[in-house]
Amino acid sequence: MNMKRIFGLATAISLAATVVSAEIAALGSTATGGTSQIGRTLAAAISEAGDMQMRPQELANTADYIPLVNVGEIEFGIANVVQMTYAVAGTGMSEGRPNPNLQMVATLMPFRNAYIVRKDSDIMSVADLAGKRVPVFAEGALGDYVSKGYFANAGMTLDQVEGVAVPNFPRMWSSFAEGSADVAIVVVGAGNSREFDASFGIRYLSFDNSPEALERMREWLPQTYLQELPAGSVPGINEPTYVNVFDYVLFANNDVSEDMVYNAVKALWEKEADLLAGGPFWNGFAKENMGKDIGVTYHPGAIKFYKEMGVWPE
Repeated sequence: MNMKRIFGLATAISLAATVVSAEIAALGSTATGGTSQIGRTLAAAISEAGDMQMRPQELANTADYIPLVNVGEIEFGIANVVQMTYAVAGTGMSEGRPNPNLQMVATLMPFRNAYIVRKDSDIMSVADLAGKRVPVFAEGALGDYVSKGYFANAGMTLDQVEGVAVPNFPRMWSSFAEGSADVAIVVVGAGNSREFDASFGIRYLSFDNSPEALERMREWLPQTYLQELPAGSVPGINEPTYVNVFDYVLFANNDVSEDMVYNAVKALWEKEADLLAGGPFWNGFAKENMGKDIGVTYHPGAIKFYKEMGVWPE
């Protein structure tokens, strides 16, 4: 056997040994949409760091895997902070189904969202949606809570609109595109919103940024906040516009070992550049903000790392 083949065999054996020795963890995620993209990028970054291998376990909805993380069948999960807050407390969209064994691992990126209308529409604000054709979701669904939060910001309810029943977000976007709905919820700057703008032009509706309006909004969307985006920041924002923001978070079962959680957070810290290159969903991710206080207890392994980095809010 020549030296080149010996070296190649030794390298393969070494890599195999590394994979075998690394801890393996599952990450609850969805099979489609933004959550799926976020989960795959996150799992790849953690796995490439080498201390552990993270494998996405993709299910239909966030509500399907949160209980599995709670009982320890899946080690980690991702969700928006609204769902996480309700899931831990057993309130809101998780009414009567508390998940007390969930602990925070990292606050990831801000998820900016808002209503859009067609550019030539006479709808200039959420208040102007009274009597208009507005998508409505099944009671208790994420889309239901987002819609009610948007209307609460304007001091309104969905009873004031002509509801267009939609089973999910993709159907809502189709209704908007075909003209059977006057408005749609989008992630600010996402691909579908840019496609809408290229096809027929869109305009984002601005929210009321007063403390009273934000407080009404948080009755449906806990931990949400508003951000002013400047004119020209994305297609459809032609003047300073307040959009809604809630953070995406990584969480774990409280029985996951401190070392495993520590290694996961350490990998994210070291792979910040890779995450930011993972697509527009990661815009706004900053490693220094991963320990942000969102009102949910953090895992001891995460706290240990953040204290070592000097970013834990005492």
